[in-house]
Amino acid sequence: MDNADNKKDTWILDIDFSQLMDLRIDFAFKLLFTKGDARLLISLLNAIFANKKINRLIQKLTVLNPYLEKESGGDKLSILDIRAELDDGTAILIEMHLSYDLAQLKSKMIRSWARAYGEVLDVGAKYNQPPTIAIAFTNGPVKPLRINKKTKADTNKIHRLCMIMDCEDFDVFSDAMEMHFIDMQAFAKAINSAGNINIKNAEEMFVKWLAIITQKEIENKEIITNICKEEGDLQMAVSTLARQGEDKIIRQAYQRRQDEIFFNNMNIIRAEDAERRAEQAEAEIKRLQSVDSENEKLRQELAMLKAKGSNS
Repeated sequence: MDNADNKKDTWILDIDFSQLMDLRIDFAFKLLFTKGDARLLISLLNAIFANKKINRLIQKLTVLNPYLEKESGGDKLSILDIRAELDDGTAILIEMHLSYDLAQLKSKMIRSWARAYGEVLDVGAKYNQPPTIAIAFTNGPVKPLRINKKTKADTNKIHRLCMIMDCEDFDVFSDAMEMHFIDMQAFAKAINSAGNINIKNAEEMFVKWLAIITQKEIENKEIITNICKEEGDLQMAVSTLARQGEDKIIRQAYQRRQDEIFFNNMNIIRAEDAERRAEQAEAEIKRLQSVDSENEKLRQELAMLKAKGSNS
């Protein structure tokens, strides 16, 4: 092996992973996938589709304005992290959602899908338009956590695909909507539990990309270095991320966004805690009221017994 090959295999060892920007922060995610080489985004999307065995191989795409226009003055402007379009007109919407506030995410993604799907259809155009695909990376499950009653294991899905289907035979009714929810928390838990990237029924490149995206949560960093040695696109992603993070202006903007997400999540946690304590207090009040009611009933019965005794 010559010096060039040695350098190619060992450069990753010089990267301080603790200093890399966290791709779960939307600022870093957008920076890497919209300001760098387009093949990184293409590689990530192809891995996502392959993981659900969708017969779609992207060769080229165009990154668009991430804003979806308001329909009326009272509507909220939908801001996406990444918005892209394929050569056949298929629209792709991507969001990185590190917030703990998952309650509104499904509705938000459906609204974004509906707005993007509606924008494609011009007046007088035919209705057989290309699909609109929405992808959300989440910090937890978008459905309530499920536990296997026998094994007590968490059965939450890492990658959930939702489409318009017939409720009886589960055939796809229309390919107009395709929504992917990718639970980064569940993925990191699976990787750390296994100690490797061998996740059952998961496509290899999908797992490798998710490992890079969630590398801050991966305990065994050797997993990341091995991935980078094996995959050229992922080598490029990590080296680009490291280079971008060395820019002082970029680093400051990233840290501001990181702080915003942290404080937003703290506010969500405080609000949920306050709501939980309020519910507990209300339940306790109702319990005490029930006890008082029962005690009053007993007092009345005792008084009646005393009255009968005195009369006899």
